[in-house]
Amino acid sequence: MTDLRPPGVGEDAAWAVVPTRLPPSEVLSLLGDPERLLRVNSQWVFASWERGESNRFRLCIENQSNDRTWQTSGTICLLQDGLRLDYDEGIKAFTRFLVEPDQKGARLWVVEDYGRLPEEERRARTDEVDPSLNRWGQDLYLYLRSWARWSRFGPWCWYMERVWRPMKPLARRIVRLLIWATAAELVFFLGFILALRWD
Repeated sequence: MTDLRPPGVGEDAAWAVVPTRLPPSEVLSLLGDPERLLRVNSQWVFASWERGESNRFRLCIENQSNDRTWQTSGTICLLQDGLRLDYDEGIKAFTRFLVEPDQKGARLWVVEDYGRLPEEERRARTDEVDPSLNRWGQDLYLYLRSWARWSRFGPWCWYMERVWRPMKPLARRIVRLLIWATAAELVFFLGFILALRWD
């Protein structure tokens, strides 16, 4: 969350803002793949994602931030300045991704709107509110930072699309730890070999 307020949000909404050094055009091109944006959220464990005709989709996730399973169908709406995912079921009405230029690149807003249902019903279903938005914003920041640095490196793109993307969040954390542990062992081994050579 942030004290900044995105344009055009309703009264019952939450948002996060993600700064990036990528140009707005590149961020907009990434929004053409909604599944990628959703899977970046490290609090969501995907059971299924299906893309249908006429920009329809269906998803089922386990939300680890509120220990609830969320199943919904919906519509993908590509907009000139971003993307909106309209949901058919649940307390959340839509998620809006809005791209704005700033001095260093682009600013990505992620807005979650809960204003579809009557106020009394929304109050009765507050346990369905998704508290993962702040973490999702952090995850998107790290993803976009990595994209800016590595997206022109073919093996990285292949790994992120073919291996990382379908992984569950826990598996990603384990792989990251293994990579760091392997890198540390390699540095230690090379240091040991160099120390022997200079003795």
